[in-house]
Amino acid sequence: MDLNHLNLRVRDAAACRDFYMQHFGFHPAFEAEGGYFVRNDEGFLLALVPADPHQPLPAGFHVGFGLAAADDVTTLRGDLTAAGVTTTDVEDFRPGEDYVTFRCWDPDGTEIEVFWEPA
Repeated sequence: MDLNHLNLRVRDAAACRDFYMQHFGFHPAFEAEGGYFVRNDEGFLLALVPADPHQPLPAGFHVGFGLAAADDVTTLRGDLTAAGVTTTDVEDFRPGEDYVTFRCWDPDGTEIEVFWEPA
């Protein structure tokens, strides 16, 4: 079974669309319900649909993006920081654990974990 889409109800669908396209490799798929649907190269569909009134997500909710190499985590964090995106410091748990991670937030405030762990 394959998880193939996520529907996020957001304040500013265009800002969120641009964020995920610029920083996470999504491409336009289609528009519907007043929002934007974007897809990545693996076929995952992310729906960014306006919600009024907007409801904050529960504490602890986040979206995770796994990268192919530990250095990719550090590089993406640098790119996001340079673009003015709020990020945490990179946490490198090697050599005890093979895990490198940081957190950032999209324009709507959705928490994103970016990480690497061996396949």
